[in-house]
Amino acid sequence: MTDAIDRYVAQLADRLGAGQDTWRLLAETDGHLRDAQAALEAQGMDPAEAADVAVRRFGDPSVVAKTRSPRRRAVGLLSGGWLVVSLGLVVIGLSGLVSWALEAIWGPTFLAGDVNGVTYTAARCADFLGFFPGAGSCAAAAAMHHSDEIVSERLAAGILGLLLLAAWLLVRRIRGAVPMAREDRRMLLVASAVAFLGVGVVGVGWGALAVVLDLVRGLAVAGVGVRLSDGALALIAGVVALILLARFLRRGTPVPAAP
Repeated sequence: MTDAIDRYVAQLADRLGAGQDTWRLLAETDGHLRDAQAALEAQGMDPAEAADVAVRRFGDPSVVAKTRSPRRRAVGLLSGGWLVVSLGLVVIGLSGLVSWALEAIWGPTFLAGDVNGVTYTAARCADFLGFFPGAGSCAAAAAMHHSDEIVSERLAAGILGLLLLAAWLLVRRIRGAVPMAREDRRMLLVASAVAFLGVGVVGVGWGALAVVLDLVRGLAVAGVGVRLSDGALALIAGVVALILLARFLRRGTPVPAAP
């Protein structure tokens, strides 16, 4: 059997998020409300009416949730932001793997070759050919150099993301889940979905347009692989974030049914 107090505590729990501090606060809130209910019953109210009055006097759960310690909210946002950044770096690392695969299949020029018409000074060409003496041309050596940088930098970002994610999981295991308000969770999901989808649409759209223009002009397709790989991974991450956001919004606030 549930009453207004049970439903109130459920709403407050959803807005505050999980964590040891939250459970203590919820227990205290439930205790205060039960004490207020008992006092009202002693004045002659029936239990259901007393629970309703106690909840109305305590305040709206969304307002109560916002009055919690600013430090607690900052810690929750830091934890959520840390997780989002870690996962973002992991996505960048995955794009490095995709870039490496594209380079292996279609070559460095497709992945990171310079736009048609770009030239280098003799000294710069000598630098590129010094790194890749067997490239055969300045343009090929430059593409190989750019490809190595693209793949290695993205893989390094992915490794950093994994380390940050491991640190987040370790702190969570030691300290427990960090409470995060419902509005903060929604904000992070919205920001992640918008950022990833924006990067994905721009990357894939720009890469596809470059392919079409090169083919129409009869030129070799160059330097589009990195845009396509980055854009494709960002789109996938954005769709995942959008699905999580939709599920979060659809779930809404769990309120136990009245008897």
